Amino acid sequence: MKTLAVHLHLHYLDQLDEVLTKLANLQIVDHDLFVTMTQENAKISAKIKEFDPNATVWIVENRGYDIGPFVEFLHRINLDDYQYVLKLHTKGKSQNYTHLNNMRFDNALWGRVLWDSLLATPKRVKRDLKILENPQVGMLSSKYCINKEQQNYINLLTQINQTLKILDLPETSRPEFVAGSMFYVKTKLLKPILNLQIDNFAQTDGRIKEGTFAHVVERVLGVAVEKQGYRIAGVNDWYPHVLCMKTALKRFIYQRKVTTNNKLLIKVLKLPIYSKKL
Repeated sequence: MKTLAVHLHLHYLDQLDEVLTKLANLQIVDHDLFVTMTQENAKISAKIKEFDPNATVWIVENRGYDIGPFVEFLHRINLDDYQYVLKLHTKGKSQNYTHLNNMRFDNALWGRVLWDSLLATPKRVKRDLKILENPQVGMLSSKYCINKEQQNYINLLTQINQTLKILDLPETSRPEFVAGSMFYVKTKLLKPILNLQIDNFAQTDGRIKEGTFAHVVERVLGVAVEKQGYRIAGVNDWYPHVLCMKTALKRFIYQRKVTTNNKLLIKVLKLPIYSKKL
């Protein structure tokens, strides 16, 4: 049995070099790398193979953001061959903002917090896997992204419990999950997810930021850990506090975003200076 199966969903191809720098920190542990993409790209595939000749690259349907391809990955490997799974994906770097645990993250910072909590250095990889040896720990990610705030699940709770029923798991009243869905997890805890298929997910529409079945399953992945008698552990790296302050200052000085009614809005010192219907 190998220690780790690594699933990377590579949607933003321009982030590959950055991703490979992080993945290099896994050299201290025996692992297999599986990469899913939604479009053929011979140059990218060759670069992945140059980095890891044993890597497996699949082209999958663009369904369910990173969650649908993860479900497909679970069906394509033998879960009994690995102790743990590391779930990773590229994350867009727009200036859209998310509030988690009383902190404000833009997409770039959110992705950095998750990636660095899991793969910043070989020492951090070793630390995280050591934490997973605890018999009570089933999943591990950044403590800043482990979330059970009501506003982040209440509108999806009925669908969450319907999905848990499909997985033959008990219902929940307060889901706890990794927002951003990057984590280490004990492989055996993913077996209920095999009741799902990538075809259960709608075609990905990047304009939709919440409320899809992928967002339901993102929460279910965390609940499944709890309902099988384990907990989600959070690693406490210091830097998000500093970066969040820098992000807040940057947002105060200059903000460019697309509003929910599809308008481009630019603000300087919080004052709107430009607006255009897209």
